[in-house]
Amino acid sequence: MYIAYIDASGRPTKADTQTKSFTLACLIAHEQQWQYIDNKINEIKLSHFPRLRPEDIELHAKDMLNREGVFKRLNWDEIYAIFGDIFAFLADEETDIRIIAVAIRKKYMYNGKDIEKWAYRLLVERINKFLEKNAETAILAGRAPEYGIMIIDSCGFKPDARLRRKITKMLKKGTYYSDLRYLIEDPLFTDSKWRNLSQLVDCIAYAVRKHLRNPPKPSFHDRNWEGYFRLIYDKLDADENGKINGCGLKVFP
Repeated sequence: MYIAYIDASGRPTKADTQTKSFTLACLIAHEQQWQYIDNKINEIKLSHFPRLRPEDIELHAKDMLNREGVFKRLNWDEIYAIFGDIFAFLADEETDIRIIAVAIRKKYMYNGKDIEKWAYRLLVERINKFLEKNAETAILAGRAPEYGIMIIDSCGFKPDARLRRKITKMLKKGTYYSDLRYLIEDPLFTDSKWRNLSQLVDCIAYAVRKHLRNPPKPSFHDRNWEGYFRLIYDKLDADENGKINGCGLKVFP
């Protein structure tokens, strides 16, 4: 079984002028890697906060950059040391993960189009493509194919229910280009506070959105985040020809 953790960065409304894009990111890990990844993230937490329990530390990019909660008294060097450890771990060869990200450039979307629904459509097609590739490899090796389940960061009961209504039909019947054969149709919602892998994908989504923002005069924050994106670039999924754009990273339209 593959587990696809999903989180968003930015808001899926054109009225929000502060964020130019709405980004969905997905971290895919096999269930056999789950404990290893979870343990390593706890080690990172404890190395920076030895007096706190790992479950009391949520590695949430926005909270860290706003220096809220347990990050309140940290300086920028300390904040970015934590981010550096996170992205170095994600980039490590022993960290067997795949990343898929979709960014919707909001100003180019036609009025009336549901930005959030489009982002999920493009994302789940690519998650299923990843699963299809692994299924083909398994079948050729005489093994049974493995399926995937999505775990989405919760935004609260009502927003979760609204999102579920948006994507349930699509997950059951497929999209324009994919029957989503290997993706289990009913997603789970979880509070990222209790899930280290959800916290990782939050940081990934932020790194992707910062990379695509590409300001003409980058600040030291922008330069740090571009460095993090470069660290995880090789973990983005690729198609049969090794192409990442359109596969592991989809920018639309």
